[in-house]
Amino acid sequence: MIAQADVATDVKILKADLNNPKHASDIVKIVDLFARDPMGQDQPLDEEIRVDMIAEMKKVPTTMTYIAYAGEKALGIVTCFVGFSTFTASKVFKIHDVAVHPDARGMGIGTMMLENIEKEAKEMGCSKITLEVREDNPARRLYEKQDFDYGDPKWYFMTKDVD
Repeated sequence: MIAQADVATDVKILKADLNNPKHASDIVKIVDLFARDPMGQDQPLDEEIRVDMIAEMKKVPTTMTYIAYAGEKALGIVTCFVGFSTFTASKVFKIHDVAVHPDARGMGIGTMMLENIEKEAKEMGCSKITLEVREDNPARRLYEKQDFDYGDPKWYFMTKDVD
């Protein structure tokens, strides 16, 4: 594993190439680790999902995934999509997943990835970055430190399963 002091110099954030077998494999592994976590779904991904994930991501043209690497070891991912805000008539950077390998949590990997995302969003001309987080997720502290807020008035993210 990487030492805390090495994170700033030894961790690189790469924009994933979904056609690169290593990137694809590392994305699936990190998402599966996240799925197993209580903040995910507290169980591994179904085999069908692990097999289909990258092919399905490729079908969504605005998909962007960023991977944090220390050497060849994937330490985390952020998967985003570009949306559109009619209120600002501009692109919006929507963070869907932020997942850090359990062995690398608390080392600043999440901060590095979010700072990279903010830079990318600015370069793309996005008006804002959005994300969703569970109320009981300790990662909320990271997002709050990175100046994400709940809006005024407070916004809620709602879901409805489609069968």
